[in-house]
Amino acid sequence: MKTLCKSSTRFDKQALSLGFSELILQENAARGVAELVRQKLQTGEKILFLCGGGNNGSDAIACARMLSGDYECELYFITENLNANAQAQLNIALKVGVNRVSQPDLANIGCVIDGMFGSGLSRDLDAEIIRLLDRINAHNALKIAIDFPSGLDGNGNIRGACFKTDFTLAMGALKIGLFSDVAKDMTGEVSLVNLGLSDNRFITNQEDFLLERTDLNLPSRTLQNVHKGSFGHAFVALGQMPGAGIMAATAALIMGAGKVSVVGKAENLTPQIMQKNNFDGAGAVAIGIGLGNADIDISAIKHLPCVLDADLCYRAEIREFLPNPSAVFTPHPKEFSGLLRNLGLADISIEEAIKNRFELAREFSRQIKGVLLLKGANPIIAYNGTLYLCNLGSNKLSVGGSGDVLAGIILGYLAQGFTALEAAQNAVLAHAKSAENYQGNDYSMTPLDLIDGLRYL
Repeated sequence: MKTLCKSSTRFDKQALSLGFSELILQENAARGVAELVRQKLQTGEKILFLCGGGNNGSDAIACARMLSGDYECELYFITENLNANAQAQLNIALKVGVNRVSQPDLANIGCVIDGMFGSGLSRDLDAEIIRLLDRINAHNALKIAIDFPSGLDGNGNIRGACFKTDFTLAMGALKIGLFSDVAKDMTGEVSLVNLGLSDNRFITNQEDFLLERTDLNLPSRTLQNVHKGSFGHAFVALGQMPGAGIMAATAALIMGAGKVSVVGKAENLTPQIMQKNNFDGAGAVAIGIGLGNADIDISAIKHLPCVLDADLCYRAEIREFLPNPSAVFTPHPKEFSGLLRNLGLADISIEEAIKNRFELAREFSRQIKGVLLLKGANPIIAYNGTLYLCNLGSNKLSVGGSGDVLAGIILGYLAQGFTALEAAQNAVLAHAKSAENYQGNDYSMTPLDLIDGLRYL
């Protein structure tokens, strides 16, 4: 896992307290950007640097100075008000031949480097900046954002427009706003630039986390003297749309559950899934998938490891699971908005739920004993106030039934004894990796392809 933070202000202060100067930090930041430019751009190309008046602009100016001579570097400022560091960097850059322009000329531009706002943006962009960004986003030049694409605020929301970059170089620490749902189409490839201090010294207080591929822990069968009961009995409650529950049951089976049963009416049930009249013998249960208005008696299962999905978010019965430490709540934004309203925690629109998803997820996780998995382009797992994000999913997963498969994967993990947090973390990674491994066209993947891919992780 990688550590995420809200902003790097506290960490910058930590570096300064150790004797680093702001100019040293800026030199290291600029060097990281310059190294990427040299890897991606042929010598002699024209580079336009978009500069603000703060430290983000200072990084851009220093980078232009480092590349000047090998590249044709131009500085365009969106403000005349430069702080002391930016002015000092500009004085040096002009002396070594970097050009300052009064208007950005996109003709023959090979690269645009964004050093306007960074992660500190807290207002909507003015019309002139929006027009500039629209022009640049339409251009096919290589685009690099320093620390944060301009127009994206610290919560990962777009403030009128956003620099749509190919690469984002986060300075010193990864910021959580880079991994919002809307940021996914704006940030390009995100990487971290070391500012001269190792992570464990620069980042002294771990806040939230970004899951990585290497964090995936697949179910392991190391013992030979075992039987089907050794790997748990997973149950799925069927409802008005039983096909959704059957897909979840199939995913749980493929993910390693020793036995899988469904409770409810289903025709043409696959032979490896058993049909039951009640939840006797259940080790873990998935409820809400395709449930609709179907009746369900939760008295016997509310204490079990469980996945709470879809229609259950709107029903009063979900309150019975709030004290359950082994419960995983799996709403998408619309269901999350309904769940918050249902529980009396907030009365907000879907748009508000998306806009404030980090803090809403964090606060909700403090109100329950289990785990929240808020689905989206970059799913959020929230447990006891800590967030774990996964940015490995893709648009292949935008197909009906994908969420049912995810619920089934979580169920498979729970049935085998994984904790709710472990199940949620491993499930989003397995889900994303199965989609990543799919070899067909992006638009062609089905939930059954996704389930089949679980065999080969």
